[in-house]
Amino acid sequence: MFRIAVCLLAFAVSPLAGPLFAQDVDLAERVRRLEESLAEERARSQARDKRIDELEESLAKATDTLAQSMDRSALEEEIDRYLEENPAAPVPDRESRLSIGAVIAGSFLATKFSDDTRSTNTFLLDESYIRLVYRFNEELTARYYTDGTLAELEYSPNELTRFNIGRIVVPFGQFNQRSFIDTFDTLSRPLLYSGDTDIFFTPPNHPREVFRTIYSDTGIVLSGSKWQGRNQLYYAAFLTNGLTGTDDLGSGASFSDNNANKQIGARATYTLARGELKRYGFGVSWMTGKYDSDNSLSYRMYGADLLMVFDQVFGPDGSLTFRAEYVYAPRETRYPVAGDPNSTINDAKRVQGAYLIIEARPNPKWLYYTALDWLSQRAPELTDGAQDPDNSGPVTTRIWRIAVGVTRRFEIGILWKLEYSYWNYDLGEPSAHRVGTQVVIPF
Repeated sequence: MFRIAVCLLAFAVSPLAGPLFAQDVDLAERVRRLEESLAEERARSQARDKRIDELEESLAKATDTLAQSMDRSALEEEIDRYLEENPAAPVPDRESRLSIGAVIAGSFLATKFSDDTRSTNTFLLDESYIRLVYRFNEELTARYYTDGTLAELEYSPNELTRFNIGRIVVPFGQFNQRSFIDTFDTLSRPLLYSGDTDIFFTPPNHPREVFRTIYSDTGIVLSGSKWQGRNQLYYAAFLTNGLTGTDDLGSGASFSDNNANKQIGARATYTLARGELKRYGFGVSWMTGKYDSDNSLSYRMYGADLLMVFDQVFGPDGSLTFRAEYVYAPRETRYPVAGDPNSTINDAKRVQGAYLIIEARPNPKWLYYTALDWLSQRAPELTDGAQDPDNSGPVTTRIWRIAVGVTRRFEIGILWKLEYSYWNYDLGEPSAHRVGTQVVIPF
């Protein structure tokens, strides 16, 4: 049971925790040290069995919490406290400071449109990368992912202060910080933060994702946490190159700035524990910048998110989780005039959206979920990318989606997902049905 719990730890994540979720490899190393210490204690004296039992019970509780996508700080504190109280515990040498892992994710997706003209089915290699983590000491850590999503140096002198410098995961919203494919349980990402494999149809004059996850950028993040018992206050402030675009805001970063402006933003969350069985998380996010090469077109994003977790709903190992998020993302636009491409019209586009995900976990192995997404846009209507000045009034369009799915997490860490989703569009566009299955292999 103990080894199963340790195995689950390597792939558990936290939706609102301050540290980036790329620290999973670091945590696995610390757990390995703890396991070795426990083995040594058993061999040294049976008289310490009571202390070991207490520690294993604490570890098991924290492991269950992690497996249910909750905060792992309590576990880290327990491990650190044990290692400090036991100086005989093995100290890692230089070679053991390096942790190497990898992720491979593949899927099969079948999409059928109501007009039956664009139906597809395909096998995909969604993601594959190696992750390297080197721990210089307790305060300084370097991370590199070979797919380019993460390349950072982290300096954390204390709980209240943490600096991440390099190519960092931007701490905006609840989902982006847990958007690595092995750290969230649904097959598809929310419409607000779609990934490459989620985008299969983008009708004209319809909203797009506010940015494409995983959204990482080059810059610096200052963050930290303040704990009071099991309650956590987390903050983050960041300065990065920002999103880019020409006439309209794009959905990704180029990792080098295309203008003289920098993106700034901040995030704050509060996680509240009510007894042993109820936890609530509240978060707000904000960021702004200019996206065009002329340094003249601005964008802003405002977000609010909610997390509620109820433990032991389906038995001692079960839980019920609600995740919700809303984002409002206005931006300035400049489009060519229809019939006169040398002239342009300055205008605005207002995108907003929300999602609700309900996760029922009867035990750490199985998860059943329902997701409801909504994405809306109010903007001038375009024809072939141009705006008609005689018909420039704003048009509101929206996309909504409902999805149901099941996830199976195996003891060795492999994750299998199955999902059905229904997509509905405005302006007479065909609706779509999509069925997908995915296997995620972290090692």
